[in-house]
Amino acid sequence: MIQETGPNHPTSLYIYTDQNSYEPLARIDTDGNQEQHIRYFHTDLNGCPEELTDANGKILWECSFQLWGKRIHEIEHESVEQNLRYQGQYLDRETGLHYNTFRYYDPDIGRFTQPDPIGLAGGLNLYQYAPNGFTWIDPLGWSYSTWQIHSPGYNDIVQKGLHFYAPGGVELSVRPDHKGGITFTNAIPNERGSLKVTKAIILAKERFENDMKFRNDILNKANEGVRSVLAHAKTETGTLRNLANGRSRELRDIGRNVQRYNAKIGC
Repeated sequence: MIQETGPNHPTSLYIYTDQNSYEPLARIDTDGNQEQHIRYFHTDLNGCPEELTDANGKILWECSFQLWGKRIHEIEHESVEQNLRYQGQYLDRETGLHYNTFRYYDPDIGRFTQPDPIGLAGGLNLYQYAPNGFTWIDPLGWSYSTWQIHSPGYNDIVQKGLHFYAPGGVELSVRPDHKGGITFTNAIPNERGSLKVTKAIILAKERFENDMKFRNDILNKANEGVRSVLAHAKTETGTLRNLANGRSRELRDIGRNVQRYNAKIGC
């Protein structure tokens, strides 16, 4: 949601905490007299709005929710409607459902009303929002797991390499470093340098060092990716073939470096 307009309410421009983020920071309302009013969002730890205040800190709207997004009580202190819910969700007040880009979410039962559009790649439960409503998000209505390496589809892996979601919805790529180890970079180039990405990279390094399951997931997906990329590279020519071959070498290095780390710590 970037902008909202209609005949019976002001035009609202939404600002988020970071580029490519779905966590709202502020909303700029422009009324019929072209006067602008800025409203600030106050969210819970998972980015769901709990309060909306004006520039002076006065509460204009507030709402409390159960774990899976069902409203407990909603108070509009002034005539200011606020429909953002979980990250990437917009409340349809006629049905009570949350529009979630690719499908609708029902907060009363904590499930989507349509199956996951990416099928079993998102998990066995096609209607599940996420395993934990406090620390997981699904801004597009595609279920994904934090710390789970994505299955290496050809176009996706050639573009980003091995990648996964860290807490907060930050997408990171796995890279081999020149010292024979593993490092992590932001998968979305224009997010580089943000505090959110920096924190996610620190957490990813700690996860790699302490979680054998995470390391082995990287190893297995790297090996799977090599096979996928090389198979497709045979059908490409020129630059595309060179890109595919370069990515396959990177994936081999990732697999080798993970094995070295496991051997180093005795796994």
